[in-house]
Amino acid sequence: MSATRVSEKASETSRSVAVVGEEQLAVAQASSVADALKNEANITLTNGPRASSQGVEIRGLSGDRVLQTIDGARQNTSSGHRGSYFMDPELLKSIEVLRGPASSLWGSGALGGVVAQNTKSAQDFLAANETFGGYFKQGYETNGSRTKTSGAIYGQQDSIDWVLNGSYTDSNNIKTGNDETLNNSASNGSSGLAKLGWQADEASRLELSARVNKTNELVPSNPAAAVSSSVPLVRRKTDDQNITVNYSFNPANNPYLDTKMQVYWNSTDYDEDRITKGQQDSTEYRTVGINLNNSSRLGSTLLTYGVDGYRDTIETQRDDSGQVGQRPGDIDGETTVLGAFTRADIELTKTLNLDAGLRYDRYKNDSNNLNLSSDDNELSPSLGLIWQTQSWLTLSARYDQAFRAPTVEEMFSSGTHYCIPPIPGFLPQGLCNTFATNPDLKSETARNKEIKADLRFSELAGDDELALTFNIFRNDVDDFIVQQVSNPWRGIPGFEQTTSWNNVEDARLTGFEISSRYRIGQTHLAMNYGQTHGEDRKSGDDIEGIPANKFNVDLSQGIMDGDMKLGTRVTYVATQSNTPDGFKVAKYEDYTLWDVYVAWEPTMGAMAGVRVDFAIENIGDEQYLQAWQTLQQPGRNMKLSARYMF
Repeated sequence: MSATRVSEKASETSRSVAVVGEEQLAVAQASSVADALKNEANITLTNGPRASSQGVEIRGLSGDRVLQTIDGARQNTSSGHRGSYFMDPELLKSIEVLRGPASSLWGSGALGGVVAQNTKSAQDFLAANETFGGYFKQGYETNGSRTKTSGAIYGQQDSIDWVLNGSYTDSNNIKTGNDETLNNSASNGSSGLAKLGWQADEASRLELSARVNKTNELVPSNPAAAVSSSVPLVRRKTDDQNITVNYSFNPANNPYLDTKMQVYWNSTDYDEDRITKGQQDSTEYRTVGINLNNSSRLGSTLLTYGVDGYRDTIETQRDDSGQVGQRPGDIDGETTVLGAFTRADIELTKTLNLDAGLRYDRYKNDSNNLNLSSDDNELSPSLGLIWQTQSWLTLSARYDQAFRAPTVEEMFSSGTHYCIPPIPGFLPQGLCNTFATNPDLKSETARNKEIKADLRFSELAGDDELALTFNIFRNDVDDFIVQQVSNPWRGIPGFEQTTSWNNVEDARLTGFEISSRYRIGQTHLAMNYGQTHGEDRKSGDDIEGIPANKFNVDLSQGIMDGDMKLGTRVTYVATQSNTPDGFKVAKYEDYTLWDVYVAWEPTMGAMAGVRVDFAIENIGDEQYLQAWQTLQQPGRNMKLSARYMF
């Protein structure tokens, strides 16, 4: 699994893992990576209904606290309210989500978990005896009149394989429940992926991949909110690019060598025209990274060890035309991280296994324009114990420590945050809030304890299979980094205020998730339930941002010898009333969503190579507000896509 950095099955790891495979992605016809994961237990879609800004929350933690990877390369882009999940699900063969801290594997950022995206290669399309192929696909959604055109060509010959894959989308404004229009939610964009692989011999493989995503939209500066005096309308153009080189060396008869090396470069540009202000802003984010690891079999122990590092740079330009001294200052900063890790998977007995991990990271943040810097280091241990008590029951327990290093923006933002114009009789000279740097900001840290039970049965009633997984966890997170506005009231006029990021909160996140899958013949039933509760460990009060409890059931039936699948899905989200005292919303109401879907893919005859997917989401056109969000979610949506593969 790419999410755990070692080759293992989800059912054999002591970690909590959710996997969305290629068939699930095809049925979902998802508009974003987050949208493709929204039905999984304790995984929540964040940042509203605009696909370009959507993010992933895992067990109550989101944003920079959830690490994102694509083919093993870190995606570190993070800048204010701007989106950071750019991958078109059309280009993916699977998404793996590791729930819970994973810094012993990945270092900073994996405080809440990991979202690992795996792109398609030529081998995913072609059989061993095939040399060339391709497909063309057209999709349409009624909500927002969204069209999507995609296609690919691919081939393999002797030791060379390659794939070119791309898509283009265009949509109008989204309709929320009860047929209400969400203004400024239209967008268009394109995505592309190219891969070239060379199998030099049975042991060596070299692969070069490049991808690009472009989005053009007219949205509020915070896409998770509506346009207001403090949230202006912006024409945002996002350009995300990546180049990755992978090399693997795995001799068949050498137990000491299973080597992987990766070098990658990411580039993300946000160009923004604040059309109501006549201002041009830009943000440029760059990452250069390297990963090197090897696995060695030493008797009953598999030892995985390696080093990695990356350098992030961020440069911003904030146009203050017409608002001199009233805009944030430009940022010119960089983050450098070097880490070394090791993991030992030890077979203690035939039924008892131990996995122990340890990672050391050293990081440094520099502000080139302010001549300020800060550095620190972190040690991230982990320990897991797996006991196969019966052929059908596996129990495990684990402990993980993790951290998230503060970003350059959190430490070194400067200039003006916002200004309030003069108010006669109250603020005769107005008020401006300025950023205060905090080079002493500490890392967020987490200590997670988890117990897991995995049950597997077959032939209970003939041709059937049953899988049931239960996880319970407690994650203690210290030194939460939050943005705070201070108000020293230093006399009138002025009402001088500052904004800074500070370590203020110690949180305890507790909860569990249950997932089950049952198949009998061509009938499939999948169910999952997840809940998380968060409290301030000092005061005992509930904390903000914790998702509501969620239950999901998916039932499908294969017919026509498996060529067609009919399915229905129901999602129930409970009332979220665990809000802090004095919070402006006393509770978020519960809601139920009902979807149906059909997939047809004949395997023989003249129609072989054709696939048609149809779905109706939110059949009841439910108008609902997800906990902690300010915008209503999409209403009824009919999706239709047709693909021809040759």
